[in-house]
Amino acid sequence: MAPDRLEHVPERLRIIETLGGQFGLWGAMFLVVAGLFLLSGKGPSNDVEWLFTGASGAIGLILAGYEVWRRQNRTVLFKDGDRIAVYRRGRLDMTLTIDQITRKKPGLDLALKVGVCLAVAAAIFTAIGLTGLLRDEEALVDNLIILTLGLTCWTSLAAAAWIWLFYDHWRVPIKSWWLAEETVLVKHWGRK
Repeated sequence: MAPDRLEHVPERLRIIETLGGQFGLWGAMFLVVAGLFLLSGKGPSNDVEWLFTGASGAIGLILAGYEVWRRQNRTVLFKDGDRIAVYRRGRLDMTLTIDQITRKKPGLDLALKVGVCLAVAAAIFTAIGLTGLLRDEEALVDNLIILTLGLTCWTSLAAAAWIWLFYDHWRVPIKSWWLAEETVLVKHWGRK
């Protein structure tokens, strides 16, 4: 019988969810963009720029905050005989049979679609940002923003590829009004 609280499960028996960090990555990009506007010396010069700066900062804080929250509330699995105990927020959420959890890695076609889109966007934004930095000293902040977007796309592509290649994707049922199951990323599940 699985314990009610996660702290009663020995650490060596816990299968802890791994997170890819996409929310934090994009949140940081939005915060950098807002910071570039504010710290450029000029600051936003009209209402539209203030709205853009404020929205960018708010989106960045929301995404970064969500990433912090996710990291503090990871799903933890515990194999208890022929059953899997699922812990969320440190408490036993449900106990499942092994066949209720399925391995569902995204297909190569989806990975290529996402990867190609990110790579094209990264190449375009990086090229525009670098070209602008070399040619137009007056638009330094604008070019840094574009370059930041390009570098974020490259980093996002690398993170997505790493997760797709080296982690198992397990579909675990969840008690939610809007989701039937969640994807739990686990490294080396089959070796435990």
